[in-house]
Amino acid sequence: MSTTDASLTAAQAAAVDHRDGPLLVLAGPGSGKTRVVTRRLARLVESGVRPRSLLAITFTNKAADEMQRRVAQLMPGARVWVSTFHRFCARLLREHAAMVGLQPNFTILDAGDQRQALRQILRDEDLDPVAFGAEKIGYRISAAKNDLIDADTYRRRYEEQSADHWQAAVVRVYPAYQRWLLASNAVDFDDLLLHTAVLLAENDELRSQLDERYRYIIVDEYQDTNRAQYQIVSALSQIHRNLCVTGDPDQSIYGWRGARIENILRFEGDYPDARVVRLEENFRSTQSIVRSADRLIGHNRKRKAKRLVTDNPEGEPVSLLCFRNEGHEAEGLAQRMQQLADAGRDWSDFAVFMRVNALSRQVERALMRRRIPHQVAAGAAFFDRAEVKDLIAYLRLLENPADRAAFSRIVNTPARNLGETSQRRLLRWANEQGLTPLEAAARAKEVPKLSKRSVAAFRAFAEMMAEFSLADAGAVAALVTRIINRTGYVRQWEGSPNEKDLERLENVKELVTAASEYDEAAGDERSLSGFLEQTALVNETDSLDTSRGQVTLMTLHAAKGLEYPVVFVLGVEQGLIPHERAIRDGSAEELEEERRLLFVGMTRAREQLFLTQTVERVLRGRTLPTIPSPFISELECTPEYVETSAPAPVWSSVPTLAANGDRSARDDHSPRPLLMTGAELLRGGTSQAELPRGFALGSQVRHPRYGVGTVVDIGGFGQRRTVTVTFRDDARTEKFVASQSPLQPVGH
Repeated sequence: MSTTDASLTAAQAAAVDHRDGPLLVLAGPGSGKTRVVTRRLARLVESGVRPRSLLAITFTNKAADEMQRRVAQLMPGARVWVSTFHRFCARLLREHAAMVGLQPNFTILDAGDQRQALRQILRDEDLDPVAFGAEKIGYRISAAKNDLIDADTYRRRYEEQSADHWQAAVVRVYPAYQRWLLASNAVDFDDLLLHTAVLLAENDELRSQLDERYRYIIVDEYQDTNRAQYQIVSALSQIHRNLCVTGDPDQSIYGWRGARIENILRFEGDYPDARVVRLEENFRSTQSIVRSADRLIGHNRKRKAKRLVTDNPEGEPVSLLCFRNEGHEAEGLAQRMQQLADAGRDWSDFAVFMRVNALSRQVERALMRRRIPHQVAAGAAFFDRAEVKDLIAYLRLLENPADRAAFSRIVNTPARNLGETSQRRLLRWANEQGLTPLEAAARAKEVPKLSKRSVAAFRAFAEMMAEFSLADAGAVAALVTRIINRTGYVRQWEGSPNEKDLERLENVKELVTAASEYDEAAGDERSLSGFLEQTALVNETDSLDTSRGQVTLMTLHAAKGLEYPVVFVLGVEQGLIPHERAIRDGSAEELEEERRLLFVGMTRAREQLFLTQTVERVLRGRTLPTIPSPFISELECTPEYVETSAPAPVWSSVPTLAANGDRSARDDHSPRPLLMTGAELLRGGTSQAELPRGFALGSQVRHPRYGVGTVVDIGGFGQRRTVTVTFRDDARTEKFVASQSPLQPVGH
């Protein structure tokens, strides 16, 4: 079918019709980026490009599946590969595993398995797993891998002189961890990228073959690529430079996990002949939402010039709702949803975004009290449940007998009277003999100091595992069922009245269902490695179901790529948005990423957008007064204080407060710079807007004695408002009473 579409804008058509040479598509939120990508793929096929020569890469399974669905509608029967980065790398590595020291049946470890392995390695290296948390060690190793620093390079670089004791620990743990992975024929998520980048860098013939195979490449969300992903994309587009990248620097929100906004900002430097197309028209949101979000992001400096516009209706003003505390906040949100639902909204119209997961607890309770159906975006959570991980481990060990993490998890699950001492002895002997754990279990009689009972149990376990195979079962779901029945795994919970046991049984049934769905989708191409890869590469939003009429709760990071008619963004307060880590860091880059994060959350809303803050909030067990986010003064919103009472919240009819504290409604749509605490809103008191201009978090100020510094904290109220500044020259930090200090904003 022809992909000519009169509904394409001129900018969209320019991106779709561009054929050869590099192309940068700067796509603002709601600008039809997915339509452009899928129609561009179809247009290339129409122009004579073979489908197998096309490769489209994005970041989430949901986005990849949606693109694949749309491509299939436009080009029935044409097989274009649309993949995530990690899926692409996993498939490539399975084809060329030997080049990186692996076997094709390697295991992809999840975060839990990685932490467990690191804890054991910390003990083996005589490092305290409590003092040196596996999660923090893992984060540092991940950062190194994303920057293409392998274990040997890291050791050579920091062995003689480490910056801190954590780095010294990583010098010891990182190489040991990689040896453990190699012995287990396993990789972690970051290895998928690192191994692929190294493979392409060190094997020019393979790189050329792949470059020739994929003559046209489209990379979505390019602003979220890290150094390893950048290297992979660059390696695949050296001969045929038909690289199209789409993205938006204003939506780069993953710097904390290695994403480099510079990759998209310097694209024209990497490809001087690149064509640049800007998609600035927003088709998603009302004018009030677009205008407010555009004003917010305009305060960032690290961006590409772009202005959001829309022909959509004006819509309702963006609302800033201020509550007494988080309990009132939760009740207020639940009641507002109920009111909107009574007026015709579906529960699936609502989404609640938060900076940190901890904020969801009160909201979930309020929704449950009102019996409002809801779901929490946590796609990986299902596969993190113990009973699901246990059964997945059986499949992993069956696929990869060298998988030490899987072996250790299930060799005594259900209980087989195999203690930790016996397991350590067997695994140590397996390492010495160069055997897999399953091979060692079959030869347990040869292991020194094992009791007869342990020998018998190990051998029985190995014999049982030999009974299982996908070929015999015929399908993954049938294999999972056979394992459940043969091991007696669920016997302990059957007939139990305990709610937790019933939940465990349901989770096991759900795993069988997931396997059945995979079998049906994969058809003749189903494989154990394919199912395991699908379960390992789960994204946070994969489990979201928008068809069941539920309110959705998720973090701001998880909201990327989604949209809802009505959005609530919780806790737009200093310390949450921007996060306290960004405040402590004090760098402009950190604060700009926090502003981008709020921008992403705001632009998910189609029709109504509510931002919230409280007078006080419990953080780490302490009730503390809050300070509004400095971002509030940068966007356009209508503030109001909302009074609720539990257990039956009642909305107060409180006149809208203008930015100057007057209790008079404002009908215009001019910006409302509001930097008042909730308490000041309540009493119509002094706002931060009355402080000298520039006293905002992260702003630069000058002191006649200490020089130039950065505002890192703002506290107190009214005449007692304080400003804390860290100065550049000697890194000293001083606190001043704002009304009495000689501080002057830089540039004033």
